[in-house]
Amino acid sequence: MKFKYEILPDLKLIKEYYYGYFKWNDLIQHTLSTRKDELFNESYNVISDFTRAKVLLNIKDLDDYIDEYEKYSPILNKCAILVSHSYDTPMAMLFEIQVRIQNAKVFYTEDEAMNWLEIDPAHVKK
Repeated sequence: MKFKYEILPDLKLIKEYYYGYFKWNDLIQHTLSTRKDELFNESYNVISDFTRAKVLLNIKDLDDYIDEYEKYSPILNKCAILVSHSYDTPMAMLFEIQVRIQNAKVFYTEDEAMNWLEIDPAHVKK
């Protein structure tokens, strides 16, 4: 899996981008690397873009992901999850779990996500 992120302090926003196939430990490693950034702030809202990603998970992986995610991701923010219209069952399960353990919601467009986060999309560079 490839990933990148950008932190936009003026908007109190972290944008994450995921590409290709990934496993739960890829997500945890990404979370840890993002937290090392000097601009990181755990109170910032997050947009996680999975529109170009595919998940390789089984049920045990999901349990492990929940355990690890709860260690590293305090529930201080909102997380908008962007997906394509054709995401598969394992991804749906992953997002359902994320919605349960964090103030998260799934969206199909970035504008919908921005509106939920109460950010004017015009203020975000594409």
